Amino acid sequence: MRVMNYLKMLLLLVVLASCKQSTTNEHTDLAHAKTDTIIVVKKPASIPLQLKNRTHGILLEPYWQLQAALVESNAFGARKAALLLVEAAQQVKNMPAIEENATAILLEADLEKQRYLFSLLSQELIKLVESAGIEEGAAYVAFCPMAMDDKGAYWLTPEKEIINPYFGVSMLNCGSIEKTIQ
Repeated sequence: MRVMNYLKMLLLLVVLASCKQSTTNEHTDLAHAKTDTIIVVKKPASIPLQLKNRTHGILLEPYWQLQAALVESNAFGARKAALLLVEAAQQVKNMPAIEENATAILLEADLEKQRYLFSLLSQELIKLVESAGIEEGAAYVAFCPMAMDDKGAYWLTPEKEIINPYFGVSMLNCGSIEKTIQ
């Protein structure tokens, strides 16, 4: 079993390494493009949020990183964060839906498909946080009614401020807080 996990991780690293070259070129092209918009994403790591089940808590930081990458419309960054989330889910064990969705994001290069998969992942993580309970701090369930072709999508956030991972800068503040988990 360990050999199989090792081979999976090795394959995933090879996939990520092969994508790095095209991403570097994209960044170079973007560096030359004129833009008047600057995105500032707060680091969620500074917000104290502790789940009652601390083992499950290791899933949060890579999820926040994945969310930030999607806010920035950074498909490669989303894949890197998804790899960290896959590793965390394997450490937690018995998190097949979280691990499967994170793996799917890791293997997906298309940003819009990553965002769709993130919506599925978010549903699972919201259920986990609700069932695990929060020992310290609060988490918020945010909702964007325009995501997923106006079907709407949820995500978990450590802040009350809406920073929408489904549209990036084009609709950065679209959405509302639907629920507080304490």
